Amino acid sequence: MKDISTAEAYFLCAVQQKGKIFGHDDSKIACLMSAVFDEMKKSGLIEITGTKLSIAGQGEIPANCSPYLTPVYDHLRETESLELKHIMQDYNSGWSDRRLNALTTAIGTGLAERGFVTRAKLGLFNGRVYFMPYKTAVPSLAAELLVNILYQSPIPAGDGFLWILLEKSSCIPKDFSDMQLHEINERVLSAIQDTNGQELSRLNHFTEQLLSMVKHYPI
Repeated sequence: MKDISTAEAYFLCAVQQKGKIFGHDDSKIACLMSAVFDEMKKSGLIEITGTKLSIAGQGEIPANCSPYLTPVYDHLRETESLELKHIMQDYNSGWSDRRLNALTTAIGTGLAERGFVTRAKLGLFNGRVYFMPYKTAVPSLAAELLVNILYQSPIPAGDGFLWILLEKSSCIPKDFSDMQLHEINERVLSAIQDTNGQELSRLNHFTEQLLSMVKHYPI
């Protein structure tokens, strides 16, 4: 995908109906955090070992990192526990959306600045911020995803990962035919099972791990 990260592309598809990810959207939160944590890992900010994170970076977040990683990185530096289940509880909270709102507002603001979504705030006091994708944003993303998965070999890891996130949270855009959905699912499943495709297998397992945590440790 060009000019958009996996976390941003996932957010764009996940909010297209309501303009926001809410604190009770368990699977959407797990999938969004999977993309964010993976980007932080690849950016050298964190390490992931089993069910625990560790902070690899020191001090301020590097300038070349996505700005929306900052609220998550700051949270990890402040929190008492770096156990994944405890961190996920902070973002999947039934009584406070503070952590989730900080992350999604940062992602949405970046997308708005680049013309993918329009931003609106509803309510006179402390109103919620919503990000509605422009009419062509999601169809354009879906078209690129279709080509990259069906006609590139091997499947680019970022595109395969995005499809995994969309499928697991029921956020697949309605721009695919039944035949295309079948073909894409077959190709992604084959890539996950391929012994040479360890990256997609790892990402699939990690996402399943986070999904299990938000389902079994509700707040």
